[in-house]
Amino acid sequence: MSSKKQDLSNAELTALVEQLQQRVDSLEAHVANLVASRPIPEEDLLVLAAAAAAYLGYKGSVKAVSYASKTGWSAASRRARTANVARGTMPTPTH
Repeated sequence: MSSKKQDLSNAELTALVEQLQQRVDSLEAHVANLVASRPIPEEDLLVLAAAAAAYLGYKGSVKAVSYASKTGWSAASRRARTANVARGTMPTPTH
């Protein structure tokens, strides 16, 4: 009962293993590039951690809230609201 696979010589098997190793290496490099180019956002990690903790029955409490250092309009608005609260004044409407 001779099959094609059994008829391969050691040199041919070695060549096939080398080809497969090259393919695996190229795929690992490709996956590493994909992982490096798309890191998981911190918000997603926090959501996953909170979901896992809730599933395990941990009843956490908020100890502190810190905002990311953003320079966009949301951060500017947050700074303005914080400054108005600290002074004890109400923000004036802009319309």
